[in-house]
Amino acid sequence: MAAKQSQKGTAATVGAGAYKNPFVGGSIGPVRETDNLSETDASRDQGTTSTVQSGVEGEPEVYVRAESIGFWLAMAFGTVQSSSASGSGSGSGSGSGSGGSDYQHVITPGNTLPYFTAWRMISDTLWERFEDCKAGSISISAEAGQPLTATVGIQGRTPVRLTADPDVGGTVPLANQQVISFNNAAVTLGGGATSLVSSFELTLENNASRQQTDDVTPYDVVEGLREITLGFDMIFENLTEYNKFHYGGATGTAISSDIFTTDANFTFTLSNGEELAFDLPRIAYQEFPVEPDPGGDPITVSVRAVGQRGATPIVTATLKNDVASY
Repeated sequence: MAAKQSQKGTAATVGAGAYKNPFVGGSIGPVRETDNLSETDASRDQGTTSTVQSGVEGEPEVYVRAESIGFWLAMAFGTVQSSSASGSGSGSGSGSGSGGSDYQHVITPGNTLPYFTAWRMISDTLWERFEDCKAGSISISAEAGQPLTATVGIQGRTPVRLTADPDVGGTVPLANQQVISFNNAAVTLGGGATSLVSSFELTLENNASRQQTDDVTPYDVVEGLREITLGFDMIFENLTEYNKFHYGGATGTAISSDIFTTDANFTFTLSNGEELAFDLPRIAYQEFPVEPDPGGDPITVSVRAVGQRGATPIVTATLKNDVASY
C-alpha cells in the first residue's frame, strides 16, 4: 500500500489517495549497511561490526491496472500535467473500479519526484511503514498474450515496524480490477501502425540514491540522471526499421554515421474504455540484431532503443480511468 506525502518528513495517512496492490514478485523492506573495523593489534579476529547506514529499498512488482498504475506513474515520472473529465460517467475517487473512463490524466517526467509513504504486510504478522520514499525507477513490461506488470524501484529514508494493521477496517480496497494485457495493445512506429511487435518493456530510471550526513538515517533521497529505455521483440518481416538503424533511413543502402531517430507509441485499451498509452516522440535504436535461426523458426528481432533529448516531454503516459486525480 502507498500514498503520496505532502512533504518530506510528514508520513502519509491511510485513506483516500492510497493504493493497495498484491505483490506479483519482489518486495520492499528496511536495509542496514554494516562494516567491520580494521585495527592493528595482536589478535587475528575480525574487527567489531558497526552500522554505517540504514534506509528502505525494494523492487515490488505488481500487475498493471488502470486505477492504481496512475499512482505509480505519478510517483516515478514526477508530474501529472492534467487530470480532466473525459466521459459522461459519474466518476469516483481512489481505486473504486466503477464508471469506466471518466477521467484522463497526462503524466510526464519532472525534475523533482514526490515523496510517498509505503506500507507492507507479510502473512498477517509483519506490518511496516516506510517513510520519505521516492520511486527510483519504474519498468512496465509484457510478453505476447501476457498481463502487463510494473516493477517499481523504491528508495526511502525511514522504516517503522507497526504492531497492528495500519488499514483498520480495510478502508483502502485491494486492487482487483481488470489487468491490462499485451493483447490490448496497439503499436505505432515511425507514425505507422504495426502488428509485428510481440513484447513491450519501458523503463524510466531516475537513478535515485540515499543521501547520508550526520545520522544513520539518511538525510534525503535524491534524483540522479534520468534514462528512458524501450525494448520490444519484433517479427522480422520487412527491412523498414532495420534499415533505419543500420543505413540511416527506411530505404537506405549505405552505412550512415548519423543516428536515426523515430517515434513510438504503445496504447493499451480495455473494453470498458479504460486506456493506458505511452508516447515516445524521439527514440534512437541501440540494438537491432537480425540473426538466422538454425532450426528454421521465423526470425524475431529484440530491439532496444533509448529516449533522446530534444523531445519535450521525452515520454508521456496518458491514462483514462475512473479516478478523479492523483
